Amino acid sequence: MFPKTLAGAIAALALAACGAQGRDKIVNVEGDAFIGPQDAKVTVVEYGSPTCPGCKFWHDTFYPEMKKDYVDTGKIKFVFREYAIHGALDAAIFSVARCSGTEDYFAVLDEAFARQQDIVMSAQKGDSLPALKSLGEKFRLSGAQVDACLADKQNIQRVNDVGAYARQIGVMSTPTFFVNGVEMAEPDLSKSWTSIKAAIDAGLSGQAAPPTPITSPADPVAPAPAEQH
Repeated sequence: MFPKTLAGAIAALALAACGAQGRDKIVNVEGDAFIGPQDAKVTVVEYGSPTCPGCKFWHDTFYPEMKKDYVDTGKIKFVFREYAIHGALDAAIFSVARCSGTEDYFAVLDEAFARQQDIVMSAQKGDSLPALKSLGEKFRLSGAQVDACLADKQNIQRVNDVGAYARQIGVMSTPTFFVNGVEMAEPDLSKSWTSIKAAIDAGLSGQAAPPTPITSPADPVAPAPAEQH
């Protein structure tokens, strides 16, 4: 009996190691991925890219404090919008994240930032797929499931919608942040959290202007007024 049990355990470990089994079902994230209360008084939106060095700096330096002090305490809703500033590689990482579902989306982003250098170097060598599959396997996505995620029209459309919407509202770089619909214009990334934190605190205390409705990237944006000549 013991040898059979041991053999079964070894076989299971082998399958887990190569990620062959994957998930029973893929449930994509719908719309904006967010953490924190849906109805929070303050909403922070980041337009970000997992291959952007500035985004990694902000994520590694300031995100843990924001999450600990404001998200985990239920004070704010934090939305991450997938701006594929570096094209197909960003879009592919976003596809893996969205296929990982709401329970793992932000964990995938955390891991992608941690692996940023390796993933980018693999892409520069023209061999990013193994790195993407390795990322997916950490979150129980088989290689075949990662392939399907990368080809999923829903994921592709989401990235296209965010990119088009971001350009319409003037977002041209990552990371770019909005607090209750107001863009944070601090050009020095090392000082950006100070500005964001002040805006959050003002919104929580009621000192700031009422929140601007947070529009979905899939929704149309009113055209800007024509310039007078």
